[in-house]
Amino acid sequence: MALTDIISTVDLDDLIEFDKDARLVRKKIFQSDIIVCELVCYEPGQFTKTHVHPNQDEIFFCMRGKGIITFEDRDDMVIEQGAVVFVPKGTEHGVNTIEGERLVLVFTKGPGLPNPRRNRSEISDG
Repeated sequence: MALTDIISTVDLDDLIEFDKDARLVRKKIFQSDIIVCELVCYEPGQFTKTHVHPNQDEIFFCMRGKGIITFEDRDDMVIEQGAVVFVPKGTEHGVNTIEGERLVLVFTKGPGLPNPRRNRSEISDG
């Protein structure tokens, strides 16, 4: 993974891409030692399975469409265009689409690297 070392800007609309044959389309926006920011495009029926980030808080911004943030130990949360959801580290969560709805999410996680002891020389572009 390449780290973003310079001030930069990205037009998120240019990154939106859907693929009915793929599980989902996921594109890195920025990554540093402190944060990771990605855009994910879901077709109806596509999802991100339930998982947990032991050391990373995560923020979801719904850029387009409507979907569901799922949780292991609490009620699911509908997320619609313009909504923001904060998921604290250690919280089991996932993402599901709603029938007939495409979904575009931007998520930011921090700290950026899952293993903060890794240094930049151990990370390859890709």
